[in-house]
Amino acid sequence: AFAADAMRFNYAHVHATSCIPSRNIISSGKYLYNSGLEGFYQLPKEQVTFRTLPEVLKANGYFTMIRGKAHHSYPYVPYKRAFDIIFDDELKEKKLNIRQPKTFYDYTKKGVEAAKKTDKPFFYSMDIHDPHTPYYGLIKKKLTPGLNKEDESNPPSRVFKAEEIVIPGFLPQTEKVRLEMAAYYSTVRRADDSIGNVIQALKDSGVYDETIIIFLSDHGIPEPFGKTTNYYNGSHTPLTVRWPGRTKAGSVGNDHMIGSVDIFPSVLDMLGIKQEADLDGRSFASILKGEKQDDRDYVVTMYEENVGGNRQPTRSIITKDFGYIYNLWSDGERKFASATKGTLACKEMDRLAKEGNAHWQARLDLYNHRKPEELYNYHIDPHALKDLSESPEYAAKMQELRQTLAQAMKASGDPLYSLFKERENEELIQAHLKKVDGESDVRKRDAAYSRSGRAKADKKKKQPSKTKKNKK
Repeated sequence: AFAADAMRFNYAHVHATSCIPSRNIISSGKYLYNSGLEGFYQLPKEQVTFRTLPEVLKANGYFTMIRGKAHHSYPYVPYKRAFDIIFDDELKEKKLNIRQPKTFYDYTKKGVEAAKKTDKPFFYSMDIHDPHTPYYGLIKKKLTPGLNKEDESNPPSRVFKAEEIVIPGFLPQTEKVRLEMAAYYSTVRRADDSIGNVIQALKDSGVYDETIIIFLSDHGIPEPFGKTTNYYNGSHTPLTVRWPGRTKAGSVGNDHMIGSVDIFPSVLDMLGIKQEADLDGRSFASILKGEKQDDRDYVVTMYEENVGGNRQPTRSIITKDFGYIYNLWSDGERKFASATKGTLACKEMDRLAKEGNAHWQARLDLYNHRKPEELYNYHIDPHALKDLSESPEYAAKMQELRQTLAQAMKASGDPLYSLFKERENEELIQAHLKKVDGESDVRKRDAAYSRSGRAKADKKKKQPSKTKKNKK
C-alpha cells in the first residue's frame, strides 16, 4: 500500500551487510572506513569529528526523535547530542513489547504531538525490529515451532503456512527450511503491520502529506548467502520513498543504482539544507522528481567485522546485471563467522553435505571459505549459484569490474586499495589480517573489561549497606 503511494527503487543496496555498520553508513553519509565504525562497537566521543544526519537537522531547527536501536545507529551511546527524544529508555522502563505493531502507532502519534508543541518540523528515526530473528512461530534456541516471548499475544495479521512457501533458490529445498521461511515471511508481515501503523498515525495526526517518508532495511535476509555476505541477497534493500508533491505515486525506479550512503545528502537536498563536507554519498532527490542522473551504474558494498569481532574484509561491485566480489580474507584456511550459521538453513546445508550431497558440500565449502574473487551474472543467476570468475567467456567483464572497484576504492580513500592492487601478494595480505585481528582483539578485551566493571558496580549497588553497632 505504501509503495502504491510512493516511489520504489528496484536497484537499491545498502553498503554494509550487518546491522551497526550499515546503520552508521546511513546516519553518517560515510563508508565504514571513513566513519571508523566497521563492526559492532561504538567510538570514543572525541573520535567522532563529523556530524550525523539528525545532528545536522537539529542544528537547522528540526525536532529530532528516535524509537528503536539508538545504540545501533549512531557512533557512540548515549547519543543525546543528536536527539531531543530517545524513546528507547521509556519502552524498556514500561516493559513494552517492541515488536507489537500497535506501539508503532502510539509512539508515532506521541512523537508528532511532542514536535507540534515545539512548533518545529520533525525528524523521526522509527526502527522496526522485525523481521530480525527470532522469527514469529519459531522458537529461537530450539528452532522448533512455537512462540517466543515477544510473540505471545502478538501475531502478525497473517501467519504463513509452510505449504504456501517458495524457498529462495540459494537455500536448501527441505521441509525444515520451508518451516523457517514460513516463520520468516510471517515476521515480515508483522513488519508490514508496523509500518502500516506508522503511516496511519501520521495520517491521523494530520501530517502525512507534509512528511517525507524513507523506508528501507539495514541489510538482506538473515540467512546463509544473505546477511553478512556481499552477495545480492545480502545487500539488496526495498528502498521506497514518498516526497509529497514530488514523487509520483506508484512509480518504480529501474534506471539508477542507489546506495544507502546517498540518503543523507538526499534528505538535505530535499529540505534545502546546505550539504555537509566529505560525504561519500550523492543526492538522488532529482530522481525522486522524475529526472535522470548519469554515472549511477553500480554500488560498492563492503564487509569488515561481525558481532563477535571476527575480521573478514570484503569488497564488492554490484551493477544491474553483475556482481564482482573480492574476499581479501579468503586463504583456504580462514573460516567465515556469521550469526546466520545458527539458522535451520545452515544446519540443513551441513546435514546434506555430511550425507554426501556434492552440490551442498560445494556450497557449504564456498560459504565457509569463499574464493579470493567471485563473479556472478545476476541477470540470469540472481541467487549467485554459478561463479564465473574463471570462465574465459567472462574474462573481459572480470577485468572491467576489477577496474571499477579499484577506481571506487581510490576515490573514496579505501585503506584496502593498495592491498587490492597487490592482491597476489599473500605476505602483504596476511600482515594486514594479523594487524586488524589484533585491533579487534583489543576492542574485545576492552569491552569485556567494561562489562566486568559494570557488573561489579551493579553488584555493589545491590548489596545492603552494613552498619556497625556500638558495643557498651
